[in-house]
This record gives sequence, C-alpha cells and structure tokens, in this order.
Amino acid sequence: MTDRTRTTARLDLPARIDLDGATSLRAALLAHRGAPLDLVARDTVHLGAPGLEVLLSARLLWEQDGHELRIAGASPAFRAGLARLGGAGALPLSPEGNDR
Repeated sequence: MTDRTRTTARLDLPARIDLDGATSLRAALLAHRGAPLDLVARDTVHLGAPGLEVLLSARLLWEQDGHELRIAGASPAFRAGLARLGGAGALPLSPEGNDR
C-alpha cells in the first residue's frame, strides 16, 4: 500500500552514481526513510552497478515500509544505464514528461 497523502519528499540524484556516489546516495536515502520519496534523475549522466544496487535496495525498503518511491525526470543517460545493467522495469519510473 502506498501513501501519497503524506508530503512526498524529493531527492536529486547525483550526476554520477558509481561506487563513490552509491555510498553517499545510501546515506541520503536512509535519511528520507519512512515517507514517500521522489528521486529526481534529471541530471544523472552515469548509473553504475553499485548505484543500481542501492536504488533497488531502497525500492524494497520503501515497499516493505508501505511507502512509494519513484524515479522522476529520469535523464536519457539514467534510462540507458538501467537498460545496460538489466534494470529496465525494476524501478518505478514516472512517465517521461510527467515529473515534478
């Protein structure tokens, strides 16, 4: 069950979500745990495997907590990274052009 009645927080994803970026992203995500969250990937130019692992883990945590987590405004590079890593369809992307 998702809870969009609460205020949805927003977190801008870094330009590079590689090993270094994944570590700081994990901390930022955990600081937002317990409420719906939109992750804005508009400026992301690289998504590496460690970053995808962090995002997939976050998706599971939010789902277990009963809150919605979605990717809004995903850049073409972010979408290409998902496809390259076999993650297309594994994260809840908002429809293109329908972000906040």
